[in-house]
Amino acid sequence: MILPKEDRELRALTRARKGYVDFRSKLKARTIQELEACTIKLASELSDVFGKSGRHVLQGLVDGRSADVIVESIPSKKVKKNKEKIKQAIIAGLSPISIFLIKSHIQMIDEVDKKLVQLDAQISRLLKARKRDVEIAMSIPGIGFVSAAAILSEIGDYRNFASGKKLAAFSGLDPSVYESAGKRYNGKITKMGSKYLRRMIIECAHALSRTKAKTQLKRFFLRIMARRGKNIATVALARKMLVVLHHLLINQEMYKDDGLAKPKNVKVSFSEESNYPSLDEMIEVLVGAGYFVKKDSQGG
Repeated sequence: MILPKEDRELRALTRARKGYVDFRSKLKARTIQELEACTIKLASELSDVFGKSGRHVLQGLVDGRSADVIVESIPSKKVKKNKEKIKQAIIAGLSPISIFLIKSHIQMIDEVDKKLVQLDAQISRLLKARKRDVEIAMSIPGIGFVSAAAILSEIGDYRNFASGKKLAAFSGLDPSVYESAGKRYNGKITKMGSKYLRRMIIECAHALSRTKAKTQLKRFFLRIMARRGKNIATVALARKMLVVLHHLLINQEMYKDDGLAKPKNVKVSFSEESNYPSLDEMIEVLVGAGYFVKKDSQGG
């Protein structure tokens, strides 16, 4: 099946984005490993080493500032309450080689973040024509803008799939079937299909399984988990989400569930003056990348 040009471009962009995100994750892991090689256990004291406070501590370490100076100038009051523990975690300091490596990793992470902002702008440009489809996908708990873009890019024209089950089969989430003693059994998933779609929808299923709302999808997950375990339940949930998504897209309906206290806010707006996302959307992307963004009173 040959996709139209815009669909091919969107798919290329979302796959490139996934590659950049994976690369950034590896850089972050290497940074933490380098810290631990210097007996600095920062990850045990901060929930996000690369968040606002974490970056402040990292910058202080590579700049050669003392532990006292670093912890006293932490911007977050909440994190600062644990300043003694953080101080003990970083008091060993860094060797010159570790400073060089960590500084290099941080610089590359920042470059990747910039590329991701650019990619998100291009992805948003191509998604303007599918605004309604994006909102429908995002109405399902566990699916955000980035994952909706990736899922829709992999699916292409959802009307090419006769049913949600066909779409699930395309993602490789259908169970394999085998016979034994004249009986038919379901085995592991086939994994014959789009690995990108399969990985993304499974990530969304993980996100949905961690939500507190007792939606129909969450109850489905809990039932399967009680009988078959968490891993199988997550895969089953991912398949269910694809089937539900196909139904919603075909009927152009938003996801509704009595288990949701209030409908999920899924209004996606694009700037009318350009092909780029609106200011609020760009800020959301930057915050997701770990930056601290503050708008002034004039909205700049």
